[in-house]
Formats: sequence, structure tokens, C-alpha cells
Amino acid sequence: MEKMELVKKYVEELINAPINLVGYRDFNEAFHYLYMDSVLAVKPEDLGNTFLDVGTGGGVPGVFLSIEFGVHGFLIDSVCKKIDYVKNLCKKLGLSNVELMCVRAEELKDKGNFRENFDSVVSRAVSKIATVLELTAPYVRVGGKLLLYKGPGYNEELGQAVNAMKELGVKLSEVRKYSILGKDRFLI
Repeated sequence: MEKMELVKKYVEELINAPINLVGYRDFNEAFHYLYMDSVLAVKPEDLGNTFLDVGTGGGVPGVFLSIEFGVHGFLIDSVCKKIDYVKNLCKKLGLSNVELMCVRAEELKDKGNFRENFDSVVSRAVSKIATVLELTAPYVRVGGKLLLYKGPGYNEELGQAVNAMKELGVKLSEVRKYSILGKDRFLI
């Protein structure tokens, strides 16, 4: 299957899933708010060779990043029925560069050698920046990147995350502003 064909099939499966994976039922909205939001501001070099998607839910943004950039994604979520569904869907679509595990981010360190194991970590709609940093920073290699998808309120969250950033040795390299169907989004 071609890349865009895979993306469209995945979006269709998400919006028609028998369990609640995403909040969209309209294909156009889902395509933009799930797929486009996942890939629009990301550059291939942001991800490196491997990335961790924390709180992936229905595989967003992880599955779309793996399809778009051909990078190996390791996706985690604490809701096992979501992970099981996405795992079966990835198998059905032949996505061999996506691995999934049902585990909470703070428990991943107990499941294997994951500390400083990923070139990048992505997180979308999980929690406030400070909390996400504490949960995800230990899994990024030195020199790697944390990519957080945020809405217009990110600036206040960023101010509240200053202490966590210092403690974890995390530096803000840039904020990328982009728009999805007229709504401002930010990748930090």
C-alpha cells in the first residue's frame, strides 16, 4: 500500500473503531486533526531512527509518524484495549515499524532497558508540560529530542515547567507554530 493509502485506511479504521479511540467521526476532521496535526510540523531529523510515543491512545501521533517518515516507533499507553486494537490494526495494515506496549510511562523503566534508549520522544494530549517532561525525559538519549504537541495555552504551561526543565537538563530549542483548519497548534 502507498503511504497516503495507508494513512487514509488508518484514519477510516480509527473513526469506525468499535471502541472509542478518537473523538472524531468525520473523515475530513479526523484526517486533519489526527494525521496532519501529527506530521505537519515534524522534520525527519527530529525523530532520528527510533522514537517513543507516550500516551498514544489510538496510535496518534506514533502510527502516522512511522508511516510518514518510515521511522521505528515504540508506542505506549496504559489502556490495554486501545493498545490491543492498534496492535491488531498495525498488523492488518502491514506496519512492521510500529511496536506497542500496554504500560504507564512511569513503569516503562521496569519493563526492560528503555532508559536513554530513544532518539526522540513524542507526546500529544497527555498532560501539562512539566508532567510530560518528568515522565518522558529519562527515555531520550543524550542529544535527543522531546516533541510535545500543544495548543494555544502552551506558554503558561511552559512557564510552569521551568524548574522541571532545569532539574532534567532539558532545554527548549524552538517552538513551531502551525495551523490545522484555522486553529493554532504548536510543536515544542
